[in-house]
Amino acid sequence: MKSSGAHTDYGLLTLLNQDEDINALQVRNLSGEWISAPPVPGTFVCNIGDMLKIYSNGLYESTLHRVINNSPKYRVSVVYFYETNFDSAVEPLDTIRTRKNGTKKFEKAIYGEHLVSKVLTNFVDV
Repeated sequence: MKSSGAHTDYGLLTLLNQDEDINALQVRNLSGEWISAPPVPGTFVCNIGDMLKIYSNGLYESTLHRVINNSPKYRVSVVYFYETNFDSAVEPLDTIRTRKNGTKKFEKAIYGEHLVSKVLTNFVDV
């Protein structure tokens, strides 16, 4: 069965509508434990991505998560990825850095380079 190894989403924001009867999404909490994120009918999961973390200078954290489908049923999720342009240079916004005493926590990232490096290591067979 296909699963998705531990990762953060690459772009700005991800909206996910999960199957209502299959619990496969897990999120890592601040204690380092993997906890289930069971589907809640009529809702979306909203993940903050790596580019929003950079733009916000770490004010918003990317959500570390994984997918392990142990169900014998085929799992379908509808996902919308909101991302920057492939060749965009992303760095902390000046307004956020001003709020954080001018300290820049992240260097500039080119979104497409980040995306390709993450996609090549994300999917695993379980």
